[in-house]
Amino acid sequence: MKINEVTEVNPSIISTDVKELGKIFARHNFEIRVVGGAVRDVALGKSPKDIDLATDATPEEMQKMFDRAMIKHIPTGIEHGTITAVLNNEPYEITTLRSDAETDGRHAKVEFVRSWEEDAKRRDLTYNAMSMDLDGEIHDYFGGMDDLQDKVSKFVGNPIDRIQEDYLRILRYFRFQGRLSTPTWDKETLEAISSNVKGLAQISAERVWSEMGKILSGQNVANILATIKDTGVAQVIGLNVDNLNTVKDNSDPIIVLAKLNNSVDIAKRWKMKNTEADLLNFLSQNKDNRLDKKKVEDMIADGIAKEHISALAELQDQKKMANHAMVTSVPEFPVNGADLIAKGVPQGPEIGKTLNTLKQQWKQSNFKATKQDLLGENFADGKKKGKSRPGRVKRSGASCNGSVTELRAKAKKASGEKAKMYHWCANMKAGKKK
Repeated sequence: MKINEVTEVNPSIISTDVKELGKIFARHNFEIRVVGGAVRDVALGKSPKDIDLATDATPEEMQKMFDRAMIKHIPTGIEHGTITAVLNNEPYEITTLRSDAETDGRHAKVEFVRSWEEDAKRRDLTYNAMSMDLDGEIHDYFGGMDDLQDKVSKFVGNPIDRIQEDYLRILRYFRFQGRLSTPTWDKETLEAISSNVKGLAQISAERVWSEMGKILSGQNVANILATIKDTGVAQVIGLNVDNLNTVKDNSDPIIVLAKLNNSVDIAKRWKMKNTEADLLNFLSQNKDNRLDKKKVEDMIADGIAKEHISALAELQDQKKMANHAMVTSVPEFPVNGADLIAKGVPQGPEIGKTLNTLKQQWKQSNFKATKQDLLGENFADGKKKGKSRPGRVKRSGASCNGSVTELRAKAKKASGEKAKMYHWCANMKAGKKK
């Protein structure tokens, strides 16, 4: 069928360069076509992000053609049948038709073929097995167009055979179901998945997360995840699927995982990046800590990344708070360890404990308390507030009791360390530095 019979999208993916390539192949009695996802997207009325080209010519035959036509070419994946032709500084990957000679559930050994239908047989889903020639004719060997119109995903041929060739196809199946508006479910396909679900244990953690990340951030997420649970997939890959009614489409996958009650354990299992694991850990620990403006600002003051706080607000469905987290700012905490050492606090754990106490006071003041306020209130008598440890004031025999004038007078009458401490007390009460 012609492309314009199924969609209003102009086949602009057939560029001038691609047409030129087609002429070169035709002169040597070979053909190139657009294959895979680009054909599916065009049939759905979407604009493909990129295109894949296939040919019935072997890599060696392609190289000879390009040499004769004086077209630059690169053997980017020649062992897999892929040659990259460069026209007008644009690269075009072209892959020889293949069939699977051998599979083990993860990898396949392929051999080059001349048949477009044989190449289509090795693809996963019917609508991904379609190809389109350069005249806009769609070649559909397994009813992919009907499945698109019925909003259902089906494997090419026997679903059990396709799954056992590569168990990752189970997750790909769910990902593509998520791309269909209001997808329907094929009973035979779901039964094939359920009976082969343990094969997913053979798939690397990185590949599982790659597919699941796309599923969780896609469309129809609650529907897809419910079926993932029913088929036993969730249990095999270690996914918790609680609170399905809370998840939304087109969300950050880490936020969705946290909503589903997944902890940082799944980040370790799926070998996520450290940044992803950190975010999931933060969200899972704080999701019930309802945010308001004050909490947002306090978190920022405590050094928590704004992106983390904003994600937490998104998890709590607080759009305005998520924005507030990104645009608000708080002053820098005015006290540091050196300030405390100068006040006689011994180096070590005591510094950290005291800084934390002062920081809590600073936050309670809405970040208005100055260094002078914090240190003056807590160290005016030469002791840490709430502690019985004698300071230099007591050891010298002085006292900070009395007015500034009285303390100045006492300092004049005293000598040595005692006079210094009276002066220090007077200065502190007067709001001056020591």
